[in-house]
Amino acid sequence: METGGGMLGRLAEKTLGWVILGLLVAAGIGIWQAGPEWRALMWSRIWRTAVWVVIVAAAPWSGRLYIRRVLAWGTNWGGVGLLAGLLAVDLVAAGLLMTGWPGSVWSWLAGLAVLALAGTYNYLVTEYLSETIGG
Repeated sequence: METGGGMLGRLAEKTLGWVILGLLVAAGIGIWQAGPEWRALMWSRIWRTAVWVVIVAAAPWSGRLYIRRVLAWGTNWGGVGLLAGLLAVDLVAAGLLMTGWPGSVWSWLAGLAVLALAGTYNYLVTEYLSETIGG
């Protein structure tokens, strides 16, 4: 017996999966049919974004090396400093991988939203590490 969303939840998961697959196929076809300049620009953006995502995903796990010291301080300011440092790493990595400043308000809002997601991920990982160590 299921305790989650049941049949409606499975249907939503499958639908979302097919929608994502369709968008990826459409993006692939669009890149394939584009001109060489636009295709090179898109591949450059894709690999830069992928590198940034890998850096953002790996950076908070380095906290395992120094989370005990931060927990030993016994204050929340150590955690705030740790999260600020991780967000600074995310921001510096984004700055190094950017080819220019965002050109519109929507681009700035998207960048801030992605940075907020990275900060939330940093918080969740450091919280998990703190709990596993016993803090």
